[in-house]
Amino acid sequence: MPRSIPSGYNLQFYDSYVDNLIAKSSSGNFITIKKESTGGPRWTLECASNETLSTISYSINLTKHEQGILNIGDASKIRLNRYIGILGYSIFGYLEPMDKVENFPVMLIVQSLLEWPIHLTLSPSNQQIYGTASGIAKNYYHLADSQIYMGPNMNFTYISISYDKLFPCSSLHQTLIEQNQTQISLSFYVIIYTEDTKNFDIDMVIKLSVQAMKNLLLYNNIIPFSFYTVAMEMIKPLDDKHTGGFSIEHLNSCTINVIYGTIINKNSTDNQIKTFQYNIAHHIQHAWLPKRLFSIFYYPFTFELTPVIDTIWFNEGFGQYIAMDAMANALPLNESYEYRQYFIENRFKYYFNLAPLFIKQMPLPYLSMIASSLYSSDFRTGSNLYARGALMAKDMDELIQSKTLKQKSLRDGIIYMVKWSESNSYIIPFTMEQFPEFFMNATNVDVSLVLEKWLQLTHI
Repeated sequence: MPRSIPSGYNLQFYDSYVDNLIAKSSSGNFITIKKESTGGPRWTLECASNETLSTISYSINLTKHEQGILNIGDASKIRLNRYIGILGYSIFGYLEPMDKVENFPVMLIVQSLLEWPIHLTLSPSNQQIYGTASGIAKNYYHLADSQIYMGPNMNFTYISISYDKLFPCSSLHQTLIEQNQTQISLSFYVIIYTEDTKNFDIDMVIKLSVQAMKNLLLYNNIIPFSFYTVAMEMIKPLDDKHTGGFSIEHLNSCTINVIYGTIINKNSTDNQIKTFQYNIAHHIQHAWLPKRLFSIFYYPFTFELTPVIDTIWFNEGFGQYIAMDAMANALPLNESYEYRQYFIENRFKYYFNLAPLFIKQMPLPYLSMIASSLYSSDFRTGSNLYARGALMAKDMDELIQSKTLKQKSLRDGIIYMVKWSESNSYIIPFTMEQFPEFFMNATNVDVSLVLEKWLQLTHI
């Protein structure tokens, strides 16, 4: 059973909520199951030599599960007669070695009340499906990285984002040819469950989500998915110990956890709306980076323990800077500059300076390793990490634009890297030796001094 959360840089003991674990053979006999004695999230099946494993079943009490997990963003949710939201990695177990096999198709069948709508991010439908839904995951990782939503209080919206209206004709044609794309639109879904309909304008939130996706499609110029879901929850905390606000990215979706009481409606200030939309954009952007562009130890993923990753500064810092750049690029020139400055000053430089001295003095790779399991639970690590990564991206962007008289930018380097990853089926990590080479190939600018400066920075 997973304990580690893909892209969450956190540890949750999901195995604690597994009950009624039963295994049977093909002849219908019960197979003995024993929990690992050293405290790991695994069980051993003691199957006789003349028996063949047929089924494994277990139950999870989602009420107990949600009560026990204090970070709202890491928990599945259940609201009686209203709503269920399930994170795949919080409920789906696996048999070794299926968690490490790239091509291991897994069928998912979900059943609910006949009158309840169901949305699977793994295999979404343009029309609401009721009672039963199904889909096939490429492998266990894709299954665990997916979500299930259902219930009468789930707001479902489907939008077809047409590529020919989004891209210039020549650019669109070339992009689709390069990616062997036959689909001419993106199936885009927005799933919302809110416990505060007064302050949360659902129509406004949908429009903000659609525009964020359009801006990112234009910026990245690479379309690695044919469907995508923005899933949003505004949940009232069960008590004072439960905290919210942390969102997570996935391959074909993002789960946006909105702090209860957040006001997003016609009374919101421009900065409130801008910050809210940016949060959506930066988690969508992560579908490119790091979900499909990553360094070592990010993938294949280690589900039982949090993998120690020394490049979270890239995953989060570059990902957040790129999201800002994409949103700014869609604005008129004067507004674009103001947008960039707002986030550089109020997000990146602010958290860069906010951390205590001992964190500021940690070299970036070391801080990344520390944050591999503490990113959100001790957000001093996570916030300083992404701030430094974003400011490194800023320095590289400014250097590239200066050296090329604004003919090239950081964007060219990132697109080059994503295309490299695409050519490797999005499953091969890059190395830090390759990192400056990618930018040299894409822009003819050497960024190695900027990289070295930020990696070794130990005193502020």
